[in-house]
Amino acid sequence: MLSTILPGDGDVRKAREVDRVQTFRRRTSPTGNNEPINAGFDVIGHPAPMQNLRLRASAVGRSRARWLATRFGTELRIARVTAGLSQVQTARLAGVGQTVVSRAECGDPRVSLDVRCRLAAAAGHELGWRLYPVATVRLRDSGQLALAHAIVTAAAKAWAAELEVPIGPGDRRAADIVLRRSDQFIHIEVERVLVDLQAQLRAGQLERQELAQRHELPVRLVLAVADTRGNRDRVAAVKELLAHVLPMSSREIWAVIRTGASLRGDGILFVRVRGARHGAARIRGRYPPTPRADRPDHAPRQERPTR
Repeated sequence: MLSTILPGDGDVRKAREVDRVQTFRRRTSPTGNNEPINAGFDVIGHPAPMQNLRLRASAVGRSRARWLATRFGTELRIARVTAGLSQVQTARLAGVGQTVVSRAECGDPRVSLDVRCRLAAAAGHELGWRLYPVATVRLRDSGQLALAHAIVTAAAKAWAAELEVPIGPGDRRAADIVLRRSDQFIHIEVERVLVDLQAQLRAGQLERQELAQRHELPVRLVLAVADTRGNRDRVAAVKELLAHVLPMSSREIWAVIRTGASLRGDGILFVRVRGARHGAARIRGRYPPTPRADRPDHAPRQERPTR
């Protein structure tokens, strides 16, 4: 063992603590790659499948926070012991009390982000955070329902249109729109704003790949975005690059959707909508405004009889 070749009682105790921490990581990792987990969660802290039950975002977020706090505590303890620091010394370097270090190493989720960064720096490390797409926000929740409605209502009868199609069993992602024929799928991802075109395209390509493997049919990918000046400017800025990845124009895609013909490649579809009443946008040129008196929630008042 490492502890038998290190001189001094203090060094022996530190080496033994390192051995205990590493043993803990191996025992708590089902894959043997030092990944601690909690009951009911997979190796990356995502909720385990529960009979396809869609968990609430608040519950998923709280569970993920507890898992991350536990993982941070384990890694902080390993970093501290490896650096030869006690909890008191780490607390002094980070400008906190020893009890704060103990709480962080025990996985207390109430330790603030500022304190965690200071503790990591005291142990010679840097804490980093990133966001990873693991689920799909519903069209209604994201405000994209109007764009989806415009596409579905324009689709020819040859297409079987479906909204929010699950990517696969146990997968919390969903394709926003699927236009299905016996020989082809069109997978449409609806985006209101092109914030990070590369990341949005990559997410759609991964979902398209899963759908193609599941259904064993060719699947075309279409990014449907609101027809705004900002979105058109962002696409125009990388037009030459997109010509190889998304060769089909918006005009060609609209023609395929309306006629039921085959789509020869991927592309970007610009969808023009305007105005919203009662939570649903009105599609330009398709639905004439409804007179206020014809709506039940704006019925005209009846005059009271005069006495």
